[in-house]
Amino acid sequence: MPFYFFFSILGLLIGGLLTWFFIADHPFESLEAPGGPVDEVEATLLAKEMSADGYTIDEATIVRLLHLHGNYVEGRILEAQAAAETARLEEEHAGAVSTPVTPPTASA
Repeated sequence: MPFYFFFSILGLLIGGLLTWFFIADHPFESLEAPGGPVDEVEATLLAKEMSADGYTIDEATIVRLLHLHGNYVEGRILEAQAAAETARLEEEHAGAVSTPVTPPTASA
């Protein structure tokens, strides 16, 4: 009798874990949709939604942004991002080196 009880509890645990694995929304899954083809209907819908919020953006700009976002999600613009980040860091470093720091003076 104890073995039947033990194996029924073990079976329930294994079944629950399998159900969770196949059905549940896992936190390790990406919530980001993969970049895919961009159609004009999507751009038109987004342009209408943005204009309803008070932002006027033309559809060509929206299509370009969707293409850039798709490339970002798929990891195709990592080289450009790395180059831009390197340039930004070099610019910040050059600005920090060339700007002299003067200590505050005490005024009484």
